[in-house]
Amino acid sequence: MKRRIIRQGHSTLTMTLPSEWVKKLNLKPGDEVDVVEDSSSLVVGGKQNGHLRSTTIDITGLSVPMLWRFFQSAYREGYNEIKLVYDLNKKSYEGAYDYYASQFEYAQLGEKHPEKPAFDMISELVNRFIGMAIIDQGEGYCLIKEMGELTGKEFDNSLRRVFLLIIELFDKVISLIEDDEIGDIKICKTIHAMDTNVDRFIDYCCRINNKVHDSSFQKNKPAMFSTLFLLELLSDEFKYIGRHLAKSKKKVDEISSFAETIKKHFEMYYHLFYSFNRADAIKFGQNDFKIYNDHFKWRDSLNKDADSIRGHLMQISKFIFCLMELRIEMEY
Repeated sequence: MKRRIIRQGHSTLTMTLPSEWVKKLNLKPGDEVDVVEDSSSLVVGGKQNGHLRSTTIDITGLSVPMLWRFFQSAYREGYNEIKLVYDLNKKSYEGAYDYYASQFEYAQLGEKHPEKPAFDMISELVNRFIGMAIIDQGEGYCLIKEMGELTGKEFDNSLRRVFLLIIELFDKVISLIEDDEIGDIKICKTIHAMDTNVDRFIDYCCRINNKVHDSSFQKNKPAMFSTLFLLELLSDEFKYIGRHLAKSKKKVDEISSFAETIKKHFEMYYHLFYSFNRADAIKFGQNDFKIYNDHFKWRDSLNKDADSIRGHLMQISKFIFCLMELRIEMEY
């Protein structure tokens, strides 16, 4: 849409706001809006004063993974109020964090969890999402509501936190490998908990990115959402590494130097994300090529678990390269 510039006084220029947009955000005279300068563009972001977005999710018949996806999607889309409806005839539920423990490799390692009432399961679910809380419950439902105000500053802080938490995951895995801490299910639990914290902040960033428009890194929403998605997939790889460490019966310390290399590669991307420059981008490309060549040196020389860990580290390096591609796109 186009708007005509209107002169008011000697040095003031104004323009009108689209009426449909004003109505949608319930803006009134005297309300404040955020205006962000982006090169030759201005981004006007209005707070949704008095505008409550609510939805209802019937969780009857949903598996734990599907329950997560439904609630996560509503949360990321920015709903202020989410009502979860459940079957009163179902007396117990698998815990929100217990599905993979009971269904896959964790179960083989001896991990077992009792089922729990619907409210306890939903409480576990909701506590995972920043800024949300159960404010009401009744026969067959729980009402979850947003408890704070989102800002672009929170986006920037949370995104930075995601990077630092992933570096902590690198440090933890490298420490476990070098100290020969293997064959213990506690490894799975520790790394899974660290990855969950990464996911919390990624979901929070997605939520803010949908609701607020006053951060410099939000000018290209598709690239930012893709970045967050890839960071989540990258973080998930550490859970698989943790699983191999927990199951391993032999030392895997020969892979520690490769893990350090991948960590430094991620730190290089992290630096470029906030301080992009061509010279360092060239070094990043050279480093990526070296990692690709080093990857083949390990073939047929590692035990099964060490080789599997190497494969997941290589997958992380591929995600890092894709993330760098998105960061370059943000320059244009």
